[in-house]
Amino acid sequence: MPTVRLRDASEYPGPVQKLFEVAKAWFNHDFAQPPAMSRVMAWDTELGGFHGRAMKRAMAPGEFTRAEKEMVAAVVSGVNACAY
Repeated sequence: MPTVRLRDASEYPGPVQKLFEVAKAWFNHDFAQPPAMSRVMAWDTELGGFHGRAMKRAMAPGEFTRAEKEMVAAVVSGVNACAY
């Protein structure tokens, strides 16, 4: 299975680190490190930007609560044997 090195948040350029700070507010949690998927996606700014916009849209208010959407995401990650 292919793997990627999870970089420390300090390895990213300033603008990306600012996005990590925004993510803390969005998740309403003071992470020691940004979530693993955020760090993977942020390394490629073109892909990361698309992923961020898609996540924001998916988690926007709608028929399901945010908690329900997070549960679906967790189950999908488990089915895919995602380590994070």
